[in-house]
Amino acid sequence: MSEGNLMSDAPETTLASRPQIAADLYLKTLSEGGVDALYAVAGTDFPSVIESYEKAGPSGIDLPRPYTVPHENLAVAMAHGDALRTRRAQVAMVHVSVGTANMVCGALNAVRDGVPLLLSAGRTPLTEEGEHGTRTRFIHWAQEMFDQGGMIREAVKWDYELRSASQAGDVAIRALDIAEAPPPGPVYLSLPRELLAREVPPDVPRRVRSRVTEGLPDPDAIDRLAERIKAAEYPVIITSNSGREAGGCAALAALVEAWAIPVIQFNARSVNLPFEHPMCIGFDPQSLLLGADLVVSLACDVPFVPAVTNPRPTAELWEIDRDPLFSRYPLRSFGAAEALVASPLAAIRALHAALGSPGADQARRVAARAAKIEAVRARRTSRDTVDLNRFTAEAASAVLAERLPRESVIVNEYSFRTDLAKFDGEGQFYGFTPAGGLGFGMGAALGIAAADAREGVRDRPVVAMLGDGAYMFNNPVACHWASAAHQLPMLSVIFNNRRWGAVRNSTLAMYPQGAAAASDGMFLADLSPAPDYAAICRAHGGSGETVNSARDLPGAIDRALTAMAGGQQALIDLVIEG
Repeated sequence: MSEGNLMSDAPETTLASRPQIAADLYLKTLSEGGVDALYAVAGTDFPSVIESYEKAGPSGIDLPRPYTVPHENLAVAMAHGDALRTRRAQVAMVHVSVGTANMVCGALNAVRDGVPLLLSAGRTPLTEEGEHGTRTRFIHWAQEMFDQGGMIREAVKWDYELRSASQAGDVAIRALDIAEAPPPGPVYLSLPRELLAREVPPDVPRRVRSRVTEGLPDPDAIDRLAERIKAAEYPVIITSNSGREAGGCAALAALVEAWAIPVIQFNARSVNLPFEHPMCIGFDPQSLLLGADLVVSLACDVPFVPAVTNPRPTAELWEIDRDPLFSRYPLRSFGAAEALVASPLAAIRALHAALGSPGADQARRVAARAAKIEAVRARRTSRDTVDLNRFTAEAASAVLAERLPRESVIVNEYSFRTDLAKFDGEGQFYGFTPAGGLGFGMGAALGIAAADAREGVRDRPVVAMLGDGAYMFNNPVACHWASAAHQLPMLSVIFNNRRWGAVRNSTLAMYPQGAAAASDGMFLADLSPAPDYAAICRAHGGSGETVNSARDLPGAIDRALTAMAGGQQALIDLVIEG
C-alpha cells in the first residue's frame, strides 16, 4: 500500500469535528433556548464566536442568525424590536467595556419597556500571557475595568460574568430564564476571551429552559374591583401597554364594550384597543378624567401627570400590572386604593368574568354612560378636520394614516400623531419607550423587519416615524447600512421641523413670559441648517425624497412603498412647520 493510500485512510478532520469550545456551547444553548438572532458589534473579544459560526457553516448546526451591526445602540434597538415582534428574548453582543457603555441607553429603553433581551459583551482577557486568548494588543490593558457590569447594572434585571468555560450553557439558560420571567426585561452577561476559547467536553450536561408560570390575579381583589365598577357612574381605564400580550387588545375590547367603560391610551406603546373603537375616548388624560369617579390604571406607569391634571378627589385609583408599583422607579406617588399583581391579560379576563353581563338596573346605567362617551368622542380631533393647507406634524400624520396600507407596522419615536391613526389590532404599532432614550425607532423597525424576514413575511411595510433630532440620534448611517447589508427594506419618515421640539416646548411652558420666550424658546433647541436627509438614504442604495406640502405626500408614500416592494429602503423627509 502506498504512502498516499495510507494517508487517505486516516480519519478526516473537518471543521465541524474539531473539539468543542465554550463559544460553541454558548451559541448552541442560546439557539436551543429559543433565541433567533444575535446582533453583533464585533471586536477583539469575538474570535471564538466568529470561529464557532464559521465552523458551523451555512448548513451546519442551527445557531442564532448573526447580524453584523456597526453601532451598539443600533444592535440593542434591533434586538429590542425583534423581541417585540417574536415575544422572545433576542441577543445583542458588543465589544468589552466601551461597547457596554454604548449599550446603556438601549438597556434603559428595554428595562422601562419590559422587553426581554440578553445584552452581552466580551471581556478583556484576564491573563497577560500563556493562555490561548490571552492579551495580545495594547488596548487589552486599557479596556479592562474593575467591574464592567457595574455601569449597566441599574438598567438590567441581572448581570453576571462567565467564570467557568464548562458553565457557558448553564449561564446562557440562566440569563434567558431571568430575562423572560415576569416582569420581563434585559439582562447582561460578560464573557472573558480566554473562557470562550477553552475546550469543553462534548458531553457537558445540558440544561433546559425553566417554564415560569404566572399566578392568577387575587380573585377577592378582582371581585372588589368588579363591585367598584358596577357602583361607579363613570369609571375610566387608562392604559399604555395592555395590548402587548397576544389577545390583550381583543380581551379589553370585549370587556369595555359589555360595560361601556371608556379607555384612554396614554403614551400608548401598543394597540391596547382599536383606535377607532367606540370606547376609545382619547390619548391624553388631561381633559378626560374630570368626570371619572373610578380610575383603573392598567399596564400604565404614569396614568396622569399630577402637576397637570388629577382625577377628582373622591375618585379611587386602582392599578394592575405585573409590578403595579413600578418598584424600579425611585419615586412614584399615585396613592392607589389597591394594586393588583397580575398580567394585564389575566386581570382583564378575570375582571370580565367577575362582572358578567349587566343586569336590568345596570343596563340603564351602561346605556347612559355609552351616550356620554359618544359625546366625548365627538370632540376628538379627526382626520377630516385637519387643516391640510398648513404642512404641520398633524397634517402629515393625517395623510400618512390615510395612505399607508392597513397592514403596515409603525414604530413611532415621538412625532407621528397616533390619535389620527387607524390601528385596530395587535402588532400594528409600537410606541416610544417610557425611558425616552432617543435613537430607538430605526433600529427597532429594522429588528421587526428582521423577525418578519425570518418568518418569510415580506409584504408588510415597516415604517419608523422620527423627528429630525431623533433621526440623528439613531446613528442613521449605521441604520441605513444595516438595512442595505441585511436586505431589510423599511421606510423612515422624518418630521423635520429643524428643532428639538421637546426642549423648546418645555422651556416655553416653564417660562412663558421669560427671557427665553423672547427668542421663541429656540436657544439650545435650534437644529438648523438641516442637511439633505434624503441623500443619506440614497447614498445607501435607497429611495429618498424631500416633501414640502401635504398635497405632495401621497405620491411620495406610494413611491416609497414601490421601492420597498422591490427590496429597497426608503426615506421621506417632511419639511414641516414647527
